[in-house]
Amino acid sequence: MAPGTLYSYPDNFRAAKALIAAQYSKENVKLATNFVFGETNKTKEFQQKFPGGKVPAFEGNDGKCLQDSNAIAYYVANDQLRGKTEYDRSQILQWIGFAEGEILPAACAWVFPVLGIIKVEPDTQEAFNRAKNDLKDALSILNSHLLAHTFLVGERITLADIVVACNLLNPYKFVLDPNCRKVFVNVNRWFNTLVHQPEFKAVLGEVTLCSKTAQIQASGAQGQDGKSTRHILVFFTNFTIVSVLPGHRIRACLISRFRFKFLRVI
Repeated sequence: MAPGTLYSYPDNFRAAKALIAAQYSKENVKLATNFVFGETNKTKEFQQKFPGGKVPAFEGNDGKCLQDSNAIAYYVANDQLRGKTEYDRSQILQWIGFAEGEILPAACAWVFPVLGIIKVEPDTQEAFNRAKNDLKDALSILNSHLLAHTFLVGERITLADIVVACNLLNPYKFVLDPNCRKVFVNVNRWFNTLVHQPEFKAVLGEVTLCSKTAQIQASGAQGQDGKSTRHILVFFTNFTIVSVLPGHRIRACLISRFRFKFLRVI
């Protein structure tokens, strides 16, 4: 058993992996109610347990601590989610690697400019355009696999499904409109099957699919009250997660393919 506390900001798709896994395994994993991102994770006490202060972070009731969303999800999962055989477990790891290496960077590079999290400038336009194609390529691979499979590994939901689906949450919610996703029939069936499972709904609520891809938003868009409309921001810097608080403006530049390098926060 691995009951404990998960530290994260609200609506973090990476934290959702562990929370969904805990729903399946019936583990008592609770979100920390007094956690304030940018404050709590900067304290000496927090960083003694979690060097670097990254979230999500997990502390078991027995005092054991973990960082990294996939490691936490594995720890709180049951044997069914982890895989019954060595081959199943290896396949699950393969799909988790695919989710992190192929899906997530492309998803972030496409979704974040649309949400105004990062600004697309002349030197990053190529990266933004390439991200769309790379995510579609990843979806094509998934679509082919799911033509003959209900789930990614075996005949039941595993961590592979949870991790891949969570990494696709933002694309399905913000950029994959009906015209875009119509060619990925098998992925759509699989994704909709997952998000309608009670264990997923307990964490994600009702997932509303994108009806129309939003136009690229200006970075740091202001609401009617003059305040920033953005929430806590998280983006990739060459496979490193960087968190930026509301009210900051991000400048990015292309360093390779569609990945963005963090330059400065203003």
